[in-house]
Amino acid sequence: MFYELKRGRVGLITFQELQDDYVMYGFPVQTVEECESNLYNFRSDTYVKNDLVFLVLDLINMLDVFGEKDRLALYIRQDLCLVVDVKDEDGSTRRLFEQVVNRYETEGQGLKQTVPEKFLYHFLEQLILDDRRFLENMEFHMSVLETRILKEHVDPAFINEILSIKKELMYIRNYYEQLIDVGEVLQDNENDMFPEENVKRFAIFKERTIRLSENVKHLKEYTVQLRETHDAMLDYNLNNSMKLLTVITTIFLPLTLIAGWYGMNFTNMPELQWRYGYLGVIIFSIVIVSFCIIAFKKRRLL
Repeated sequence: MFYELKRGRVGLITFQELQDDYVMYGFPVQTVEECESNLYNFRSDTYVKNDLVFLVLDLINMLDVFGEKDRLALYIRQDLCLVVDVKDEDGSTRRLFEQVVNRYETEGQGLKQTVPEKFLYHFLEQLILDDRRFLENMEFHMSVLETRILKEHVDPAFINEILSIKKELMYIRNYYEQLIDVGEVLQDNENDMFPEENVKRFAIFKERTIRLSENVKHLKEYTVQLRETHDAMLDYNLNNSMKLLTVITTIFLPLTLIAGWYGMNFTNMPELQWRYGYLGVIIFSIVIVSFCIIAFKKRRLL
């Protein structure tokens, strides 16, 4: 799938096609080998030499952060922007490429009015187009969790949910760090392949990605605050429970003293022989409990 540009052309090919034709394109064999190495970590491998810039990118789906990553490779020359679909289980790389092509057609510019580095900028921009909205939605979800904490509607799964969000944010931050590295390489323009006015576009992409990365950092700090708020609420509830138990114990402590005192049954205790002794102890106990309750309420301990 190739399209002619004002200068050169842009295209999308599969990794198999790259393996078959890399000699025809004049690409170094080590770049082809790099496409399939280290499939587990995010990549920021670059190859800048003479008239070629080579990049490897691992892409994630923000709606399924821990799902299978896609991988693509970019070969950029003054007359070529080639996207290689190295690994793409859901066809998202092809859709992304087609979205950028359709964007040119929709805006009436036409691909023949652009150059490879401009197309590459719009392609990279499309990668992060909806990410700010995704992060805003995540922040809103976290604010809902905070409200749950303050309303004391916290279940045992809350901590697992917070830890899952924190892990997602760490993963996304690594993803953005990779994109920032790519933006820096393109902005550096080490081999002076792009005109200066077009290099500025890569600086814009890098700054936008840095802001997204800063948002992720902010959200990660927010998860720590949520965890601390949750722990504080647990401590608060525990303190309230202990306070209530302490007040109840204090109220009935005099009754324990009375029961222990008269439970000794010494022979010369006059109240043991008193006709109204039992009723007197009941009334006395009620008076003491009532006095304690009134005293605690005045001190706002109940």
